[in-house]
Amino acid sequence: MFKIHHLLKALVCGVTILFISCDQERSDKIVYTISPGTSVQDTNRIKVRMQFTPNPSGLTKILYDDEAWGQTDLFDGIFEPKALHPGAVVTIEKDSGWIKVEHPTELNQLEFSYEIQQSNTGSGIRDESYRPIVQPSYFHVFAHNLFMLPAHLGGKAEDTLHLGLQWKDFPKEYTVHNSFGSKLRKQELSPISVQKFHSAIFVGGDFRVHHRTLKGNDVYLASRGDWIPFTDSTVVSVLVKTLEVQRDFWKDHSQNYFTVTMRPIMQELGSSFQGTGLTNSFATAISNNDRTDIEQLVYLFNHELQHNWIGLAIENENEEEQYWFSEGFTDYYTIKNIGKNKINGLASGYFISQLNQTIRDLYASPVREAPNSEINYQNFWTDRDYGKLPYQRGMLFAFYLDRTIIRDSKGKHSLDTVMLQLLEASKKKKKLTHDHFIATVNPYLQKDITPFFKAHIEAGKWLPLESLFRNLELQFETECDIFELGFQLDDKKEEVIEVVEGSEACKAGLRKGDRVGSRSIYFGNTDEPVELTILRNGAKKEISYVPVRKASIPQLTISEHNAKILP
Repeated sequence: MFKIHHLLKALVCGVTILFISCDQERSDKIVYTISPGTSVQDTNRIKVRMQFTPNPSGLTKILYDDEAWGQTDLFDGIFEPKALHPGAVVTIEKDSGWIKVEHPTELNQLEFSYEIQQSNTGSGIRDESYRPIVQPSYFHVFAHNLFMLPAHLGGKAEDTLHLGLQWKDFPKEYTVHNSFGSKLRKQELSPISVQKFHSAIFVGGDFRVHHRTLKGNDVYLASRGDWIPFTDSTVVSVLVKTLEVQRDFWKDHSQNYFTVTMRPIMQELGSSFQGTGLTNSFATAISNNDRTDIEQLVYLFNHELQHNWIGLAIENENEEEQYWFSEGFTDYYTIKNIGKNKINGLASGYFISQLNQTIRDLYASPVREAPNSEINYQNFWTDRDYGKLPYQRGMLFAFYLDRTIIRDSKGKHSLDTVMLQLLEASKKKKKLTHDHFIATVNPYLQKDITPFFKAHIEAGKWLPLESLFRNLELQFETECDIFELGFQLDDKKEEVIEVVEGSEACKAGLRKGDRVGSRSIYFGNTDEPVELTILRNGAKKEISYVPVRKASIPQLTISEHNAKILP
């Protein structure tokens, strides 16, 4: 599984989009005209023309991030940047993240155009998702990769924008769909912050758009490709049900427009999926093979939709420092919501199995006791183990709190009470900090949570799950199989730099210094074998083993007793 998430700057649920008259244009308005670009050697492009009032100083900076959302060298996809005025001089400053335009000071309107091209292979793999995808039959681009912004009108995330979007010269049957509307060739977004605008998805082409109404609000699914594991109608049903029960829980049916986009990705072995929570929407990329199933989609939808409130409405003060909350608590409420509401027939057994899997994954992690301070932007996006750590640690902490609050309050309260209280505080611009969280939780507990929080969240100490299960009178086992890959690769993911002594990898013959070619690894799965093709002393060798070892960690039993207590 691959998750994201997000991971983005917080967005407030229920963005207001005003479609206003353009009879009287604002001096600070930016008008974008988007049209098909030129085709060069079978490579397609999207052309964007900007019209706006330039900086009166005669020097206008136009912003475009070369690095964003874990991607680098995004300027490689920009072509033909030019100011459409005689005498204007354009200078690209990639490292600074802007294009500089020198122009006459008396200029009232600046027209600037550029084209966006896909700068990666276009082979339909997962890693393409956060770069512009521009193919002959469709495009899939996040707003920050498509729309440049004048620095004097939108240089900060909190700046307010007044925008016009005009989609021209696309074929009549060509779908235009995005975070702000469906099949609209002219859109007015005013007012909207830079943050919300740049955290949006824009797709077009052969996407199929399905529309439903939920308590008077519009819900859309934009899907493309021939899906193997499920049908569009099944996906729409899961989406609507998930939205309904989550909005009921949060007492929030205020979002009058919401869309999900689905893009199939190619993957021969195993399955993967990713989702990104965005303004009025989330975007997904899902492996399209018989290894992918509807249960994975149920999880993905529930996780990403929870981000409308956890991590988005309830915003982190420090993004990485509170990932244990925005990602871990989102994961907990994902499995709790699915189990409690029996989405797609999944119930308490699903909740228990997912919790058990998280316990195993965290215990098997080489960074399981890394302090929270070590989770930063760099390692979160580039290191698999650090990327998963706040999800795992946060989910188990949320479970601990939920059950402890229920026990201490004799069933009058649960973690749900705390979450709704945090949401109310967020409406008063209160962001999530460690102190704010502890102050909100403590009134519902018999003991101050501070020492526990400092030990197990801030310092990263392993949670005392066995004693918790015993105190809560839950049935559990004390030993299980856990995933152990058994070796470590170098930073280039090519050479084995360490093999765990006594591991199945070691027993199978893998050795330090081996160079790994093709590989099949189902991370976290102890049922599927690891299959490697290695190169040693100029000769190829095939290695296969089951990545498993025994561990003394607790696992909840799927029993009638536990089903009566847990979702």
